[in-house]
Amino acid sequence: MIKSWFVAAVLVATVPNAYAAPALVTDSAVLLMRHGVRPPTHEPALDPAIAPSPWPVWEVPDGYLTPHGAQAIKLLAAYDRSMLAAAGVLPAAGCPAGITIYADVDERTIKTGDAFAAGLAPGCSIPTSHAAGIKDPLFSPLDGVSPGFDAKAAKAAMLAAAGGSLAAPVTANAALFQKMQNTLAPGGTSFLELPAKISTKIPGREPKLTGPIAEGASAAEDFLLEYLDDKPMSDVAWGRASEADVAALLALHPLEYTLTARPPYIATRAAGPLARRILASLTGGEKLTVLVGHDTNIADLGGMLNLHWSLGGYPADDPPPGGGLLFFLMHDKASGEKFVTISYQVQSMDQIRNLAEAPPASQPLPIPGCGNSPAPTACTLAAFTKLIAAPD
Repeated sequence: MIKSWFVAAVLVATVPNAYAAPALVTDSAVLLMRHGVRPPTHEPALDPAIAPSPWPVWEVPDGYLTPHGAQAIKLLAAYDRSMLAAAGVLPAAGCPAGITIYADVDERTIKTGDAFAAGLAPGCSIPTSHAAGIKDPLFSPLDGVSPGFDAKAAKAAMLAAAGGSLAAPVTANAALFQKMQNTLAPGGTSFLELPAKISTKIPGREPKLTGPIAEGASAAEDFLLEYLDDKPMSDVAWGRASEADVAALLALHPLEYTLTARPPYIATRAAGPLARRILASLTGGEKLTVLVGHDTNIADLGGMLNLHWSLGGYPADDPPPGGGLLFFLMHDKASGEKFVTISYQVQSMDQIRNLAEAPPASQPLPIPGCGNSPAPTACTLAAFTKLIAAPD
């Protein structure tokens, strides 16, 4: 049962701004969220040449949702139930109808869907569905050779986003990269000396970024996961990083996505299927659809719609575990015209680490290209549909 103070905080803190317009009535919601806390997806997490120290031991297999991560997702879902009830999307109690939870095929995404259902409606049966097989093109449309995808055009877009060369963002963030070197191997230089490349060896396949940006982003993410899972600080970055250090190093994560996910040529192709699914779910009659994917999915969609967020103590545009984009479909009571709003929500690092019962941070997001609307963060459904369908 949610504590009364928690409900009160929910009702006043994070309902998106468009709710305040008395003429707008909320019809449905879609949440695209990242899975919860997991270990690194492979061992060793990084090449021992750049990270020679032994990594901490996790209680679940590589890439699986941790028990701690599942508990954090349940708390997030309990908050979302109260928030969605305040918005008129779901009833305040009981087993709600009209809910779909659909996840990518990985264990961590499926189990995150299960944990979200358990927190959203305890004791109710809301199954998490997913595709059969090892890949779902909804979440991974570019994971393989894609007809019509021009790898060279994608590489050019990545280089343009980097400022013309991969050396430019490394030079511009020299202190941050040196801080990562000092964390990975104090006194060493192997990380900083990694060759930076964009590989386009396979036509029709998304280019692969290698070098200090990619490896630094991976290391920063691993340190964050260690902290979020409440590991002793002696196990977080081998005891070489404070909470503030973890947050600072994490800036390498969205930096990577600035090059690999946000360029329009890549983003529209990587996020297009999910964007169309979100639109169909908003208008298809369900009250709530939860899509459980990955940080790449959120970064891709952020790039496609030119969305930007900065909240929760994380670097701007970073998609941490459990964070997600929340879409609402509303209609004007007088005219019947329909609108879409988007907000971003995320639990802070300490909320996840300490399993705190408190509302996540939430930020209404402007949607560039929407034209006239009743509020800065509302987009007419017609304009939103054009954004989803528009070529890059």
